[in-house]
Amino acid sequence: DVAIQDLPVVMCLDRGGLVGEDGETHHGLFDVAYLDSVPHMTVLAPSSFAELETMLEHALFHMDGPVAVRYPRGGEGRYTGTGGDSVSTVLRRGEDITMVSYGTEINAILESAEMLEKQGIQAEIIKLNQLSPLITNQIERSAQKTGVLLVAEECAEQGCIGYRLAARLEMAGIPAKVELINCGTDFVPHGSAELLRKSLSLDGAGISRKVMRVLGRG
Repeated sequence: DVAIQDLPVVMCLDRGGLVGEDGETHHGLFDVAYLDSVPHMTVLAPSSFAELETMLEHALFHMDGPVAVRYPRGGEGRYTGTGGDSVSTVLRRGEDITMVSYGTEINAILESAEMLEKQGIQAEIIKLNQLSPLITNQIERSAQKTGVLLVAEECAEQGCIGYRLAARLEMAGIPAKVELINCGTDFVPHGSAELLRKSLSLDGAGISRKVMRVLGRG
């Protein structure tokens, strides 16, 4: 109803992504897909406290139509900055692989990039601030340069950002290898967020192993 009337309603979505001990009923793994299917909907994904504040203010006072701001349960990690009102932010430049994520999963990507640097691999990291509508120009340019795209996200495989980016690269004729890391096609069980990320290869070490494999170095 809100979207049909294009009303300026801001929806705050708590528990975006893995939530650990709250159990499998509380993981926020499906909103990324279903909100993207709603016309006129904008979806923002803050990765830090400061970013949550700036995105919420921007949604309330500077955006038209319905906006969903999805944020995780718990605190922030090594990323404490803010992308302002940009749709995506390059956090690190590199030539060997393009790595994309959003929310607090970006912290695992940053940890992985430091591990990979010790192996001589320079990763370009792009943080998505806006998930819908998905603006891919910056990612397409990066994937054209590196030839490899890895997308790590705490969401269900169906309708994930990685699928959308892979389709955009195909449509743009960019011949990049694509590796997706997500929460799969089944429900994620109870467990601490740290252990769940490890089991799904969504932690820094797991992402690093995936990168080494896709680059043919492991």
